[in-house]
Amino acid sequence: MAASSGSTCTESAPCSREGYCNAGPSFCLWGLCNEEKSFNSTSCWPSEGCANQSVEFDSSADVIAIASYSGNPNSNPFLSIFEPNNAAIEDGKLVLSMTYNSDEDKGFGATVDAAHTIEYGRVSARIKTAAVAKGTVTAFIIRNDQIGDEIDFEWVGKEPDVVETNFFYHDILDYGNSKYFNLGSDTSADYHDYTIDWSPDAIKWIVDGKTLRTVNRKDTYNSDTKEYHYPAAAGRVGFSIWDGGNAGAEGTEEWAGTPTPWTPSTVYKMYVESVQIQCNADTNTVESPSNGGEENSPTDSASQTEVLSTVSNTSVTLIDSSDDSSSTSEGDDNGSTSEGDDGENGGEDGGENGGEDGGENGGENGGENGGENGGENGGENGGETTYASYTSSADGAVDPGATTTTTTDYVTTTSSSSLDNEKCHLVTIVRPVK
Repeated sequence: MAASSGSTCTESAPCSREGYCNAGPSFCLWGLCNEEKSFNSTSCWPSEGCANQSVEFDSSADVIAIASYSGNPNSNPFLSIFEPNNAAIEDGKLVLSMTYNSDEDKGFGATVDAAHTIEYGRVSARIKTAAVAKGTVTAFIIRNDQIGDEIDFEWVGKEPDVVETNFFYHDILDYGNSKYFNLGSDTSADYHDYTIDWSPDAIKWIVDGKTLRTVNRKDTYNSDTKEYHYPAAAGRVGFSIWDGGNAGAEGTEEWAGTPTPWTPSTVYKMYVESVQIQCNADTNTVESPSNGGEENSPTDSASQTEVLSTVSNTSVTLIDSSDDSSSTSEGDDNGSTSEGDDGENGGEDGGENGGEDGGENGGENGGENGGENGGENGGENGGETTYASYTSSADGAVDPGATTTTTTDYVTTTSSSSLDNEKCHLVTIVRPVK
């Protein structure tokens, strides 16, 4: 395939990042990869899409160096973006460290980004900051690096009791977007629960269950540009620690406190105990590289999908439009339930879409769409979920017609924990994005 007109990269090193070209994940990952400068329109990996997640950081696989990333966001929920890699799992916590770089006479920190993307949703993180000395900067953000939309919490070492809330539209610096709140305690001494609740209409910053601030989209209209300066582009959840006190920019150093105190053995750390991500089902897509994570293989349009709904069932009946016969599947490739480990939408402790104690869409004790004791759409003692039509595709997925009786829609299966002798599993209905 020919190179794009604006490309600065070659076919063998097709992905552009910050003026350099390479074929590895640190260059080709969506958001890091500059699509305009890359070899062609399929060089950058596509957006992975959102997944409802609860990450407790009890496995070393919960964060890996991006150079080792296979491209499967379900295997590694978080990626350490820079080398050397200063992020690790320690005692059940995600720890981002900043160490002294003698060559540059400042600290070298860490940035960790989620492997899945998000376009509106609710993200909560339990954090202990690195605000133990002036100059240290700790951040919890949702950001699109290419467009410059961002929502964040930030903490600076010179004011350990204070949290800053901020947002950016297209990287436009507007000091009026930043607001500060004194939490009444040292954020580096104790954990707090920080939440960004981002919808198409409003952003809320929440700490320990209390809403500190709300920004409504309607209030961000700019009469000069005739645009709403409101972050609306899909991005990645991220955490970072960096040296603001020795940044070399006067405004940044004044904001963070300067100079950052260093000795050769000094290490500053931020800690993340857990992260919960709840996707906005109306806006998020579920996408992944079609090659299962190999580098630079374009994704066929049929694999770019949007979630229509998620249901929790013990079985699903699919009606074949060719003969109006029905079949029930309980774990084969063409069905809608399967045995297995925790899935991204379920788990023993419940969640938005399932779990032992129920949830919005199901669970052992029922729910709107199912559960052991029945529900509107299914369960052991309830009915069975019925979809309009199906045909088996080449990869074993099922193509139901949904409401339009076409074969462009299909069912994929997400397994949850085996609950009460495998009585509850989760099924996500998706269809290709046109």
